[in-house]
Amino acid sequence: MPVSSAGPPEEKPMIEAQSQMDAVRGLLAGYAERGVFRGFSAGKVRGGKATFRIVWHRNRVFDLACDFDAAALRCPQVLVNVPADSTMYQELKEFIKSRHADDLPEHRRIDRRKAQVQPYNRQGNVSLVLRIKDGDCEYGVRKFIHVVHEVFVTFLADGNYMDYMVETFDLDPDHM
Repeated sequence: MPVSSAGPPEEKPMIEAQSQMDAVRGLLAGYAERGVFRGFSAGKVRGGKATFRIVWHRNRVFDLACDFDAAALRCPQVLVNVPADSTMYQELKEFIKSRHADDLPEHRRIDRRKAQVQPYNRQGNVSLVLRIKDGDCEYGVRKFIHVVHEVFVTFLADGNYMDYMVETFDLDPDHM
């Protein structure tokens, strides 16, 4: 039986996942160092998957799950208390879809050839999933962070969702 110098086949994906996890951790840590996040911690890679916790908008904790084997990023509960049959959820889906539009400036646009973001609603909790199409994990993470940020600073703040923000985030409308 010939001996392979490349090692067992299962080692390569683990090394690749660790390398991708290190790149993702570095990007997210950079956002935290620049003050974009108020807090950040990284979990371990397990079976090609990693999790990160981010303290961000309205001091909420966001979990970011990276599945390097599936080339996907997932953030559950980006928004809560949004019924699937609501106008707000329909408008959010259109807003997310618009982030892929060719008429957006390149720095704000998600290139459909590289990645695609979709919202999902389970029992009123909206999650976002980004699927990386070309293996460029760093591009995917940057665009994912940007789209989540735009949900809060553009979709919610510029939309007709002041009541939602006051109720959901316990905000004082006189100090917004």
